[in-house]
Amino acid sequence: MSKINRRRLLWGAAAVTTSATGAGIALNAAADQAPVPDPTIMASSTPPATPRLGTLPCITADAHQLKAAVGTGITGVNGAKWYDDALGMWDPERDLVLPDVVAKTKRAGLGLFRYPGGTSANLFHWKRAVGPQSERGNQVSGLEEAGPVDNRFGPDEWMPFLRQIGAELTIMAPFASTDPQDIADWVQYMNGPRGTEFGDLRARHGHPEPYGVRYWEIGNEHYVGKERYWMSPDTQTALGQYAFGGTQRQKGQRVGTRDDHRPSAGVSRGKARQHFTVHYPPVVPGSQIVRVDGVPWTAVNDLSSARTANVYTFAPKTGTICFGDGRNGAIPRTGAVITCDYDSGPHAGFVDYYRAMKAVDPTIQVIATWAPVSRGRPAPGKTFPQIMAEHGCGDQYDGLAVHPYTSITRDLGIKKFPNRIAGHHAQMIGDKASRDAVAALQAEVRKHGKPSAYVVVSESGALFFGDDHDGSAYREWAYAMSHALYQGSQWCHFLNLGLPWAVANDMISTTHGVSRSLLGGPPKFVFSADATVREQLKSLLRGGGHVIAAGVTDNVEVVTDLKTPIGSTYRALVTTATLDRTGCLTVVVVNRSPNAAIKAEVSLRGFKPSGAVGVSVVSGAEYDSFNDADHPDDVTIRRSTTTIRTPTLTRTFDAHSVTVLRFAA
Repeated sequence: MSKINRRRLLWGAAAVTTSATGAGIALNAAADQAPVPDPTIMASSTPPATPRLGTLPCITADAHQLKAAVGTGITGVNGAKWYDDALGMWDPERDLVLPDVVAKTKRAGLGLFRYPGGTSANLFHWKRAVGPQSERGNQVSGLEEAGPVDNRFGPDEWMPFLRQIGAELTIMAPFASTDPQDIADWVQYMNGPRGTEFGDLRARHGHPEPYGVRYWEIGNEHYVGKERYWMSPDTQTALGQYAFGGTQRQKGQRVGTRDDHRPSAGVSRGKARQHFTVHYPPVVPGSQIVRVDGVPWTAVNDLSSARTANVYTFAPKTGTICFGDGRNGAIPRTGAVITCDYDSGPHAGFVDYYRAMKAVDPTIQVIATWAPVSRGRPAPGKTFPQIMAEHGCGDQYDGLAVHPYTSITRDLGIKKFPNRIAGHHAQMIGDKASRDAVAALQAEVRKHGKPSAYVVVSESGALFFGDDHDGSAYREWAYAMSHALYQGSQWCHFLNLGLPWAVANDMISTTHGVSRSLLGGPPKFVFSADATVREQLKSLLRGGGHVIAAGVTDNVEVVTDLKTPIGSTYRALVTTATLDRTGCLTVVVVNRSPNAAIKAEVSLRGFKPSGAVGVSVVSGAEYDSFNDADHPDDVTIRRSTTTIRTPTLTRTFDAHSVTVLRFAA
């Protein structure tokens, strides 16, 4: 093999530079021989940042090497906030999703939604979310504030919307607050025909035909400490509890009510016959110690003869505590804090959910969610596939869902962006770790699971975790073109890895702007840069067919000033390719370089193009361009057509862009 010479191109010398770019950032390009341009392809209007000597990067797509079927749900989103009218997208007066949201979601071409979401839905009870609105009551938010949230946007409101836009649903079935029978009932409600108990209930609610929901995730991120709920603080113990169930002691826990777990809900109002509940029933009978202002009270079977004693009754199945009225049992004083020690359980594990749900509908896919990852690999300790195999249950899960977030703090060790360009580079560096984590879990599933088991992504994106960070140098980093490039890279990786679907970011932003979401908050619902790339990929994903072997040789390496545990460089070009059901070949090229256009060859193997080439390019004027209410079209799709007569072409790919080339057969 000949020695490869490398040429270093410094930002600020060869490339366009501003004071925000940061010193010492460079491009490295592999070089061997001078390129031979193909005059039949229309070149980009943006010239390369510098002249290039030697071998060009070569993007190959081999139609002879068919890989997995195209996952039509690769650009899915998380419907993470069903309450507050799904952050304004639901109109309760007219009983519909706002037409503007429907139109923009159709435009984005989304193939999959996740309901009712992630952390916020960990304590969700589906039976409170169906039926007449006036009878639904509230849910407990799974977020740290654990307060009551409304139920207006339930499954029966969500499903007509999905049918309008032609998308599929994955349901996150809560684990911490439910039992297998309850979730099996939900499967029957969504999929059961008339003549079944819950199929008939759905029909009475005005929806006679089954919804046919295929994908069901069990729980969400219970490996995260704040999302353990009843489970052990020890990670490996909690993994066993997730897989096989168990009992766990709760100590000094404030009590609450059915739909409110905030500390204030565990304080006496000084009224007669107060009812409280422990957070995580059922409770092992006799294991509870109820304290009022730190003093234990006594459990009795009946308050009617208790007079003014400090007593209560307790229902282990529901965890309900009842105090007296001052004549039959004492009333805790106003402001008294009520706590309970108890053994929460016995709880069922994933295997019990799997069996109960499959008994109702054998066609569904029941997906486990215990998949902690960090810096491109599974977290230390045994994995879910490993522990299931050790217990002879390796065939009792259909898939494993991972959340391969790029955590700027955890993965890169960065708490503050020194400048704008750092916010761009951090996402690109972190992208590879996310991809590697998914691939590592696929290897675990292949090693320990059944042959048909697979990996999906049910949350993803780039973000800071926790409150101790500062992204103010690049406030728009999570919704500018930088983030769209990160997401475009992710979608290429997920297609290449053969994932059937993947979820990234939320449906609606919590603010009037756009932040890690498909659309901005009400009333404008801005179509984000992220949404624009999804729209660009729509025809590829809806075209079906197969992913084909694709890659980049002699890629351009972007060298940055960032020093992180996972590296300081990243490859500028990311690609994927598909051969659709009509025989058309599509190549996606993401140029993640913030300022440099890159000239590259595109080589089609096993495919003879007919001449017509459709070209679409998503980019803004700069890498930090973004769409907002005042400038909704700063990031757009530019479309054109050209012709080609040979299977090899040369093209210049704009800086900070996603390009899709569609070759007719």
